[in-house]
Amino acid sequence: MRIAHTRGPILSTICLFAVFLFVAGAVSAQQSCSVITGLRIPTAPQIFSIQQERTLGDIESEWVESNYHTTDDEELTAHLSAIANRVLSQFPRDQAQVHVILIDTSEAKSFSIGPERIYITRKMVALLRNDDELAGLLGHEVGHILAHQNAVIVSQLFHEILGVNAVSDSKDISQKLRLMLGSIDRDPKLLRKAAQIIERQEAIHQNAADRVALYAAAAAGFSPQAYVELFDRSAGTNGGSGNVLIDFFGATTSNLRRLQEIKKTLRQLPPPCREIVPAASAEFRTWQAALISDLDLTHR
Repeated sequence: MRIAHTRGPILSTICLFAVFLFVAGAVSAQQSCSVITGLRIPTAPQIFSIQQERTLGDIESEWVESNYHTTDDEELTAHLSAIANRVLSQFPRDQAQVHVILIDTSEAKSFSIGPERIYITRKMVALLRNDDELAGLLGHEVGHILAHQNAVIVSQLFHEILGVNAVSDSKDISQKLRLMLGSIDRDPKLLRKAAQIIERQEAIHQNAADRVALYAAAAAGFSPQAYVELFDRSAGTNGGSGNVLIDFFGATTSNLRRLQEIKKTLRQLPPPCREIVPAASAEFRTWQAALISDLDLTHR
C-alpha cells in the first residue's frame, strides 16, 4: 500500500509492476463497450513461492486488522462486494480470488496485501463520487496483486536491509519481517534506504497500474473516464491547491505526466467505452451515506 507517507502498512502499500491490458479488436461506436483484459506480467526478482506469498499476506493482514477496525456488517459491505465482483470477474479466476475489506482510519486509503486482500477505508469511500470511480480504484489494486508487487518489494527490502535471499515457513517469514522493521526503526539510514526502494518501484510502475484500472473498469461495464477524473481530482492536476485523497495515487512520478499517460490510454479504448458517462446511482448514494453515518456513530 509507504514509509514516508503510508497508504497502509509499510510492507503492503506500494505494489505496482507492469500489467498490460489490450483491446480485443476494433469496435464500432454503435456496439457496446467490449474489451478483453489480456494480462502480461514481466518477471521480477522475488524470493517468495506462491504459498509463501500467501503466508506473507496472512501475516501482514493480521497486523492491519489488529490496528484498524474492520467492517463486517453485511448491509454495509454488500454493495462494495457487488462492485468488486464485477471488476474481479474480468480477471482469470485463479489470479483474482480477492477479498475486499472495509476498514476505518483517519485517512483516505486503499491498498493490497498479498495475493488475496484489498483494503479500502470508509473515508476513501466517502470521497468517491460514483461506482465508476470505485471500480477504477479496485482495478488499480488488482493490478498490484496480479503483479505480486508486495512480494517483490519485501524481497528487495530483505536483501538490502537483512542480506536475506530466501525464506521458509510462516515462523521464518514473520521473524524476518519483525527483524527488518526493528532495524528500520532503529536506524534512520535504513529508513531512508527502505523509502528509496519503495519509492523507486512506485515511480517505475504507476503508469501500468493506471492502465489496469482503466481497462478493468471498462471491461466490467463502468466508465473509464471516472478514473481519469478521480486521479485529476486527487493529484491536484486540475489547478487545485491540495491533494484531497491524501497521496492515494502516490507522487513519485510527475502527476501531470501520469495524467497525460492516463488520457493516452483512455484514447486507446473503443469509442463506446469512452462514451460511458460516470453517474452516481441511487444504490451508490444510499450505500455511501450509510457508511458515512455509521462511521460518524463509531467515532462518537
